[in-house]
Amino acid sequence: MLLKIRHALLEVTSPPAAKQSAIIINNELIISSGSILQPHLAVDGDKGAQNKAIVARLQRGQLLDVQNEEQEEDAQIRSLHFVATFDPQQRRPRPIAAPGSRQPHILSRFTAHPLYVFCANEVCRNLHHILLTADSGDAGEVLRSSFVVLGLRKPEKEKSFKRFLAHIANYLRYLQPMHTLDDVLVMCSPFGLENFYKTISIGKVSNVMGRSGCLFAISNALPLGCEGSAVFNNKLRLVGIVICTSFQRHHENVNLTLAANFGYLLRNFMEQLGMSTTAFQLSREPSSFAWERTIVVIESAGQQGTGTFIRVHNKRFILTCAHVVGQNIETVNCRAADREFQSEVIWCNPDSDKPFDLALLTAPQDVPEQCCVRLARSPATVGQMVYNAGFPYYVNFSFRHDFNPSIFQGRVIKCDTGAIMSDGSVQAGQSGGPMFDQNGCILGVCVSNIKLDDVVYPNINTAIPICDIRNTLQQFARTNDLNVLSNLVASPDVHRVWSLEMPPIRSKL
Repeated sequence: MLLKIRHALLEVTSPPAAKQSAIIINNELIISSGSILQPHLAVDGDKGAQNKAIVARLQRGQLLDVQNEEQEEDAQIRSLHFVATFDPQQRRPRPIAAPGSRQPHILSRFTAHPLYVFCANEVCRNLHHILLTADSGDAGEVLRSSFVVLGLRKPEKEKSFKRFLAHIANYLRYLQPMHTLDDVLVMCSPFGLENFYKTISIGKVSNVMGRSGCLFAISNALPLGCEGSAVFNNKLRLVGIVICTSFQRHHENVNLTLAANFGYLLRNFMEQLGMSTTAFQLSREPSSFAWERTIVVIESAGQQGTGTFIRVHNKRFILTCAHVVGQNIETVNCRAADREFQSEVIWCNPDSDKPFDLALLTAPQDVPEQCCVRLARSPATVGQMVYNAGFPYYVNFSFRHDFNPSIFQGRVIKCDTGAIMSDGSVQAGQSGGPMFDQNGCILGVCVSNIKLDDVVYPNINTAIPICDIRNTLQQFARTNDLNVLSNLVASPDVHRVWSLEMPPIRSKL
């Protein structure tokens, strides 16, 4: 029996109503993110104590058998009315209807019966670190890493359900381990609206976290309502379920799309049901672009940022942002993939209010050549594919113990005098990181994203063009003359661009 994996919209019609994306397997089994339960399991309402007990059981890794009416504690979930909306079968294209005639119905709505709710412990542990400073609270954190399993038919015998799960488990033998820069496709319904049913978003894996790669970040910028969406690989095999698209941190919105590994979830669910599982691990070729070895974490004066190994005229340096290093700092702590070391500050822009926001540091001269990034020779062009890499605070938790860089795919959306703008995500902690082109050359140095009215827009960000500073770096490498680096302080025209001043406008009023 083949697996037919479709997209669906899952709705809780019981007030307060909630709606989000979901996955339906063989028109029988529905799975979605537990975040759809958040409005109904609030711990500060009239049923706060009861809801708190449910969340605590999930946090302890206890499976909620919702269909078991003997479990009085789960009556709150059992009382909710779920509705699934989806296209139950593929239809042949029909001729365009005449004006005024009724369009054929494509979507159908079915009652869905809640079966189980479970929390994936390893997903919860890693999500806890990411949301450690978030404003969502423990209940939101646990429900984001929990999953709702429903059936379109009333619960049947437990044995038949387990046989169906065992059949799904055979699917895992075809899944390879997740790697950064893997292609992914998300099928979703943004904002939980039927109008956007089966919207497609294409991106890449940005980071893989936790044991068995249980959690991964993707470059797809998704809105609310996409929680529960299916994530497919380049062979259109289900590899993940979206659990988070954004969260609040210090009253600011942080856009970060996270997905739970489907293989890990299925094995974890089966283990909680007492079923035996078999781990399948397909081998795969390593990536030809070892970008992780070209960047470093920089710690200076309690702040953390990113730097890049560069090689200019056989000399090795670290290129980063001045605001990462700070003023009047002589040495900083650095950590690369294979070592931890101190780096001396060769030059740092003395005026933090003037571009370019750059600093040049020493690098160990035994850093392998393949770990040093080549400087791009051609300027950026609008529409060009780029990859912004670095160490977001939310993923790289500890300077000493975590070396887990992220990389976000995007495109150049604007080229201005002394600045490149892209829509590839740049999060806090990525300052000073490289903007790679498709050849693995450093095209720019990521400086900042955009913040307006206390809302952070990580997918609109600015970088310093390497082509604007290439000659200065080459001249310094040849001469060792520190005065040459003063050319890295940009012209007034560049200052106008970076300070977002109004450009000159000719008035013909």
